[in-house]
Amino acid sequence: MKKTFLTLVMALVMAFGCTVSAFAAEVIGYVNVERVFRNYPDIQTTMSVINLERQKAENEFNQKAPSLDDKGKRELGEKLSAQVDKKEASLLNPIRSKIRKTIGEVAKSHGITNVVDAGAMVFGGQDLTEEVIAAVNKAK
Repeated sequence: MKKTFLTLVMALVMAFGCTVSAFAAEVIGYVNVERVFRNYPDIQTTMSVINLERQKAENEFNQKAPSLDDKGKRELGEKLSAQVDKKEASLLNPIRSKIRKTIGEVAKSHGITNVVDAGAMVFGGQDLTEEVIAAVNKAK
């Protein structure tokens, strides 16, 4: 009985040790996604188009709002906001997808299977930010 119990304990210790070492060997990458986004080619032009769209919506609201009651103002504001959001999504979603895809490619080239945003990384890991920026700029 003692021998069986000791064998079971040793097996559990070895299994736990192997599991811990497998996790310890895995490198986690991190990327400052905001910095990659700011360095994306033509991002300033894209943001200018979005800001222009917001300005046009604001101007339209200011022109029409004086003749509307509170409900009408709210409905117009929601309609214009939805239009701006749709335009913003149509311009930014392809950029976000491209950045996400590039992060995956860079991580894979290093044998890294997990990547987090740089703000979530407290200690350790491998910074992939510069390589992702270079890869995004090269692809453009």
